[in-house]
Amino acid sequence: MKIRTKILTGYFLIFTVTILLGIGILYSQLKTSLQRNIETELANSASSIAAMVRTAVDVSIRNHLRAVAEKNREILAGLYALQQAGELTEAQAQAQAARLLGSQRIGQTGYLYCLNSKGVVTFHPRPGNLGRDVSEFAFVREQTQVREGYLEYQWMNPGETHLRPKALYMTYFAPWDWIISASSYREEFRSLVNVMDFHDGILALRFGHDGYAAVFDDTGNAVIHPHLKGNVLDVQDAHGLYLIREVVARKSGLLYYWWRNPGEAEAREKIITFNYLPELGWIAGTTGYADEFFAPLRSLRLAAMVALPLVLLLGLPFSLWVGLSVSRPLEALRRSLARASEGDFTQRVTPDGTQEMAQLGGYFNGFMDRLDQYNTSLRREVAERQQAEQREARARAHLKDVVDSMASVVIGLDGEGCVTLWNRRAAEEFGVAPELALGRPAGEVCPMWGLCRDAVAAALRENRSVVRDKLPGRRGGRTVYSKIEATPLWASGDAGVVLRIVDITDRVRMEEVMVQTEKMMSVGGLAAGMAHEINNPLGGILQGVQNVQRRMAEDLPANREAAREAGTTLEALRGYMQRRGIFATLTGIRESGLRAARIVANMLEFSRRSESNRMPCDVTDLLDKAVELAESDYDLKKRYDFRKIKVVRDYEQGLPPVNCAGTEIEQVFLNLLRNAAQAMGGVHDDSAPTLRLGVHREGDWVRVEVADNGPGMTEITRKRIFEPFFTTKDVGEGTGLGLSVSYFIVTRNHGGTFAVESEPGQGATFIIRLPL
Repeated sequence: MKIRTKILTGYFLIFTVTILLGIGILYSQLKTSLQRNIETELANSASSIAAMVRTAVDVSIRNHLRAVAEKNREILAGLYALQQAGELTEAQAQAQAARLLGSQRIGQTGYLYCLNSKGVVTFHPRPGNLGRDVSEFAFVREQTQVREGYLEYQWMNPGETHLRPKALYMTYFAPWDWIISASSYREEFRSLVNVMDFHDGILALRFGHDGYAAVFDDTGNAVIHPHLKGNVLDVQDAHGLYLIREVVARKSGLLYYWWRNPGEAEAREKIITFNYLPELGWIAGTTGYADEFFAPLRSLRLAAMVALPLVLLLGLPFSLWVGLSVSRPLEALRRSLARASEGDFTQRVTPDGTQEMAQLGGYFNGFMDRLDQYNTSLRREVAERQQAEQREARARAHLKDVVDSMASVVIGLDGEGCVTLWNRRAAEEFGVAPELALGRPAGEVCPMWGLCRDAVAAALRENRSVVRDKLPGRRGGRTVYSKIEATPLWASGDAGVVLRIVDITDRVRMEEVMVQTEKMMSVGGLAAGMAHEINNPLGGILQGVQNVQRRMAEDLPANREAAREAGTTLEALRGYMQRRGIFATLTGIRESGLRAARIVANMLEFSRRSESNRMPCDVTDLLDKAVELAESDYDLKKRYDFRKIKVVRDYEQGLPPVNCAGTEIEQVFLNLLRNAAQAMGGVHDDSAPTLRLGVHREGDWVRVEVADNGPGMTEITRKRIFEPFFTTKDVGEGTGLGLSVSYFIVTRNHGGTFAVESEPGQGATFIIRLPL
């Protein structure tokens, strides 16, 4: 491409980019300014709306209190007329007035009371205040002076710890010298206010073409709104935002959302600003559509699109002229430079054209004069220097890459303990950049210096590498372990140390896990060995007991024949054994043997991973089957009738099936139900035993809860509840393997989680989470 074309193209591009950039900056600044002004205006409008609502509420409350006070003044006037007519004495009339006044309430705790012009209470709903001189209070003194009108003050009832704002309206009944006062706490104004007094006035306000004002309370009810009624906490915008919940949660602020009014086809972006009225528990806001506020920007964008082609058309000829005025002299200079680049340093140009181009030609000629003299030596010197610098740069970069690529912290220290090397890992670990760490004492930039100080001192003192392993520390609220290596440096003649800090927390944790795993494998192996060793003699015992019982059975002819041959009868032998309790002893031996067999089976289950086939199962069906089994469990009936337990189910509908071994999970549920029934059987109070069963989805998990209202458990018991052979039952009632086997089924066989929440006297809740 010719230089003329390049200059023309470059100048035209610069001109075009400048124009576009200017328009873009102007548009951005205008948009930002307009947006800021709109948000400020809406915020001011929201503040104004809040002030209007406050004023309207105050007026409404004032009118309400005034109506109550003046109505009761009319009642007193009627009683006074009866007094004047002789139908009532003054005492009777005032007594009836007191009953009528005392029967009225204003809001929740507001009431009527009367004073005379001296500040003495002539009526009060609390009889203890009757006749009391209360002129010591400033608002009472103001009442005795003005007698008519609205008054706000602070008041604290007996037993309360702080003052609360209160308001009253008073009117004067001269015949009895009574100042009738209707009072209410400001915090109760919300229950007294008549929204319709200012409802239409608020809705009449408009912001833009379709914007409006609205008022909500802090429970999500639409107090004033052109479209919404009732509780609107669950109302969502077009993008799923719970708009009113967000407003209620923030109480004050600004929010962008997308809204579609009734009758509109598409949602439009909208802005709402809102303020909180704590005394009413209301949130007043103003809202408007963004496209209406930003309409001037659309006009500006359209004008820029029309003006830009015109500007570019005018700039093209000007760019052509500038390019030609520069390109001709430069073309001559280019040709001379091209020949000079081929080794002809005798090239010169004739200075002509503009003053700048003539100067450029003179500079070129002078340059060519000197270039010929220094060409050879300069090239050699430059080449040598570049080679040296490249070698040094490569070595320095390689060394830095080696140190920075290390996964451990590497710190170089001089003999005074100041930092001379700080690798990338050190900067990441301690949050100090290398340029800030170099030259500073290590104690100021290395938080682990307390662990490293003695190793560094020993390395310098003994001139050998010093290693400190498994040093504990705290980071991010947890314990971490580090390995520290301090290696002395003496090659340069100055004392120094290279300090390497390695985070070995994962290694230590893995060692702990391996130790625990070995322990559990040993327990499993021991359990399996014990079970197999016990099984054989246990089978012999059970078979022997069974044979003894069969030899004494009345329905076997061989038994009667053997008794006759021995000179006695089978009935006589059975009578003897019955009287001596031998049958009961045999039954006890058999039950104990069966219980031992169950323990052996549990131990074998504990010692090996189940190989049950997995298939998609409905967890709620498995839980209901476990309840049916518990209701028919003989062992439970002996101690506690499961059918007397109230079972409350809370199952989420439409849950997906869980891929699991159904029999194993059902056994886990049955163990939990048995334990809950036995726990509630030990509670002797009036509360009905209740089991709460819950199944819900929790992300990619199904959460199962089994909760009882039994005695609960202590913190020590809760921590040990899943340990093998740990039981809280009496000797002979439990093996301590049920929950531990269940824990292994859920966590190891199914990759789930198993936890318990409990406090003494608060029951227990077992929580199982199974992956979907």
